[in-house]
Amino acid sequence: MKISAFIFLPVISISFSLNAAIKVSDNFSISGFGSTSIAKSDNSTPLFVHREINDSTCYDCDTIVGLQADLNITDELKASLQVVKRPQDEWSDPEIEWAYLAYQYDDFSFKGGRLRIPLFLVSEYYYVGQAYTWARPPQEVYDSLMGFTFYDGLSVAWQKDISDEAAMTASLYYAFDHEYKTELGKDELTFDTDRIAGISADLSGFNYRVHLGYAHVKFTQLPAATPAAEILNVYTLGGEYSFDKWQFMAEIQTDKIQSNWYVSGAYNYEMFTPYLVYGESHHRRQTNSLTAGLRYDITYSISLNAEWQGIYMDSSSYDKFSTGAFITPPKLTGEDKDAQLYTLMLNFVF
Repeated sequence: MKISAFIFLPVISISFSLNAAIKVSDNFSISGFGSTSIAKSDNSTPLFVHREINDSTCYDCDTIVGLQADLNITDELKASLQVVKRPQDEWSDPEIEWAYLAYQYDDFSFKGGRLRIPLFLVSEYYYVGQAYTWARPPQEVYDSLMGFTFYDGLSVAWQKDISDEAAMTASLYYAFDHEYKTELGKDELTFDTDRIAGISADLSGFNYRVHLGYAHVKFTQLPAATPAAEILNVYTLGGEYSFDKWQFMAEIQTDKIQSNWYVSGAYNYEMFTPYLVYGESHHRRQTNSLTAGLRYDITYSISLNAEWQGIYMDSSSYDKFSTGAFITPPKLTGEDKDAQLYTLMLNFVF
């Protein structure tokens, strides 16, 4: 059996066009996904970019709802559109997360339009909580790009079976100029990217996957007293491995201003999956966290997560007004340097 039949098992398991989609016609389908939570911290300083969870019980900090439409124009040509109400969006103002045309020729796939930045293990399905074990992806790594997940541009990917048990995929991508905006509390930052160029590669087998990513970004940050273009080179390495009922994942992300990583372990017992995650952030954000959670799969398409996360900062970083995992430095308001975060999350696909 060739590995191309089962490559990228996590992605295939939530591929709506293949499984959970509403088939409108032989070549057109609609699918959807969502997450919502009850979340509360014991610290009044908001946690996490675009989520901003604090000591007030929040019913909308993690809310995500997405719709996806897939059209097979021909056997080789496909169009896909995904619209998502992300945690930072108002219900009346969702974001187009991807909208592209894809053309398949032999072992090559060409795409053009709005595409997902392929830096991390779960980049392709970042907003689909049903697709991963945790309540939210480890923020040490997935918070590192200020919540930016897509680009407007072109990509070409090459996929090849290198044996009966392994396959390789490599892709090149280029993004045109775009303004990304993010809100940090009451402040709004704008990152005007002149270009993004990068490469990603995956090696996959029956029970493992190794992912490498690189992005070269030229951008200008606003507001700034004297705006000037900056260059940022982002490197990522991640891997996942399944053994019997165990699943292990780890990723590292590094650039000139920060280095972040996490390790995760989970054990599946029938409909229950307990898991642990440990993560660290260095340089720009001096923090570490420990997460313990339990996922309960109600059905194939609905799950619940109950999760505790302890987030910690050392005293020297706190005294230097470091933000850590917070939106603003907790020392500014005299708050504690640490936080305990509690989450009850519902995920679904349809």
